[in-house]
This record gives sequence, C-alpha cells and structure tokens, in this order.
Amino acid sequence: MKSKTLAILGIGAYILSVLSSAEDLTGNYTAPTALIAVSAIATLAFTIMAVVRLWKTQKVTAILFLASSLITLVYISAPVKIINFLLFIWVVLLLCGMHPEIRTLLSI
Repeated sequence: MKSKTLAILGIGAYILSVLSSAEDLTGNYTAPTALIAVSAIATLAFTIMAVVRLWKTQKVTAILFLASSLITLVYISAPVKIINFLLFIWVVLLLCGMHPEIRTLLSI
C-alpha cells in the first residue's frame, strides 16, 4: 500500500468515526453496530499501518501519534481530542508526500 493510499484510508476511517459517533438526546448511539465496528477496525488498521510506515523516518511522530491514540481510548476530553486530531492531520500530511520544504518544517 502506498503512503497516499494509506492517507486516504486514514481520512476515510476518520469520516467513519465521526458518522458512527452520532448520539440521541439520552446519549445512546444511533449508528448501526456494524458501522461502529467497521469504523473501529479501520481506525485501528490505519493507526498500526501509519505507525509502522513512519517508524523509520519519523520515529517521534509515530510515537506521539500512537500515544495520543491510546490516551484517547482511555481518557476522552476536549484537549485530548484536539491533540489527537492535530497529530492525525500531521500524520496524513506526512503520508501524502508534501513538498520537502513543508515536510522539513513539520518534522521533529
């Protein structure tokens, strides 16, 4: 799988996670169970493949993305979600193969 294809998978997984997080007024999920399961599997697959792909070139980014994803599973709050979303965008941009100048700016 190419990096751009992996980035597209990540964007699709994120869209699925947003669609599957719909709740009614009492806090019950309104999305079908199958959609929630597919969203979870796609997000897990993207996270694992992105960390493996970025491990050689962007080790710090890979560790930060994995850590923020794991923290999001345990502790869900607005700041954690924002940090995870920013790292997600960072990872997708790195996987898309942006211009070298921008990639150098984003790398740690």
